[in-house]
Amino acid sequence: VLVKLTRLLAPFTPFVTESIYQNLVRESRTEAYESVHHTYWPEVDAAAIDHDMLNQMALARQIASLGLAARSTANQKVRQPLAKAMAYAGGVNSLRPELVEIVTDELNVKTFEFVEEAGKLVNYHILPDNKLLGPKFGALFPAVRAALVAMDPAAVVAALQSGQPLKLVAGGQEIELAPNEVVIQTTPVEGLAVSSDKNVNVALDVTLTPELKAEGLAREIVRRVQDMRKKANFNIEDRIVTYYQAENPGPMLRDVLANWTEYLCAETLTVELVNAYPTKDCYVETQQVEDETLLLGVKRAG
Repeated sequence: VLVKLTRLLAPFTPFVTESIYQNLVRESRTEAYESVHHTYWPEVDAAAIDHDMLNQMALARQIASLGLAARSTANQKVRQPLAKAMAYAGGVNSLRPELVEIVTDELNVKTFEFVEEAGKLVNYHILPDNKLLGPKFGALFPAVRAALVAMDPAAVVAALQSGQPLKLVAGGQEIELAPNEVVIQTTPVEGLAVSSDKNVNVALDVTLTPELKAEGLAREIVRRVQDMRKKANFNIEDRIVTYYQAENPGPMLRDVLANWTEYLCAETLTVELVNAYPTKDCYVETQQVEDETLLLGVKRAG
């Protein structure tokens, strides 16, 4: 395997792969090619390609990308955990468990699921393209517009996304509309942030419960302490003592400092979390966290 990998990487990292090849091959097999650059390019084993896995991974990446776009639209930081992510991907309604784990971790959501209809994530509004259809149908255009608006939006979207013309009856006439002659407007279902691309819709439940808000605040405090560790030039493995003082803390900050102690300590390698003003040998910063003023001090554990 290593030899094949060396041959594969040789055009991109010629000197490193040459050194590896000489050590792995030439020292034990003097009859081998003198250089890795004299060997043949590895042949593809088509039978070993897992096309289903590749398709699943491509979908997982698309879902993650759209989910992050939905987060951005809703102005939700990635560190803020959310309850659920949902996706509509046409006929696909499952991902391998390991890919579901990747998606939930990437989007920082508690659960992920597929829905059977895109209408559970977005509301569709179907309108004619006035600039194209007005001149095309003239006096018949109001009837075309009325007939289009009266149709089931989900059925219209399904027909148009398949690339087929849309058939309807207006003014006693059967007519066909091309996909580019119909305007599809979407609005997220209340409480959801949605992003769509190539017939895939991904929605995030952006309703924040007190528990989710508290977890998000705890993660933000961890990020601030981790940043202070770097500024204080601590080693990655250093255990620390963390001091904190809050000026008139709100109920959520009090809850986090009281009930998330184990998490805060584990994530920052804090051996002691002290509710007191930092000592003189601490690295100290005043942090503004979710409209709260928090004085933090860190030092290496003695």
